Amino acid sequence: MKTNDLIALLASDTLQPQAPVRQQLLLQLLMGAVVCGVLLLALFGLNPQMDQMAVHPAFITKMLWLAALIGFSLYGLFRLARPGMTAGHALWGIGLALLAMLSLGLVQLLQTESGARSAQWMGGSWQVCSTSIAALSLPVLAALLWALRQLAPTRTALTGAVAGMLAGSLAAGIYSLHCTETSFTFYAIWYAGGMALATGLGAVLGGRWLRW
Repeated sequence: MKTNDLIALLASDTLQPQAPVRQQLLLQLLMGAVVCGVLLLALFGLNPQMDQMAVHPAFITKMLWLAALIGFSLYGLFRLARPGMTAGHALWGIGLALLAMLSLGLVQLLQTESGARSAQWMGGSWQVCSTSIAALSLPVLAALLWALRQLAPTRTALTGAVAGMLAGSLAAGIYSLHCTETSFTFYAIWYAGGMALATGLGAVLGGRWLRW
């Protein structure tokens, strides 16, 4: 049997039904999220003013942004987990979501007086934000790669990268329960930086570990 014929056969609904693929990924995503949440509580703790932060417009906008990234990444991963499939419109969605926050951050920065602009992009936690998000994403990424290992993705590096973006976005959402920053510019730089680290790591690990 030729390789292309094998891929087509594996991609058929008979051998790779969508429901089990989604169930496996969602289960591992949930397990990784639980571990991520436990790590947040153990290492960072919750923001003591979370009740006030939860209704802050910047926080709400950030969570909607992260929800969009999680949604597009999950959609792409559902597709890429099956052999011979592309990411569909997921990459465009992820790119547009990132561009939207970058635009908000740029507008906010331009509207701020020059002497106060450094506070917009540095905040009070720029030294630890990206690395903290990347670290919290590790259990989620590991769980997703384990699930993908049981499936049959053919675009391994891309699949790993999308898994990394999903893990990074979810970790960023959980980290938000600790974070006190309210600047769009900060989110566009340091939150996106943490997700980029997770995405890069996912691409490297996926390219090596998901081969079959």
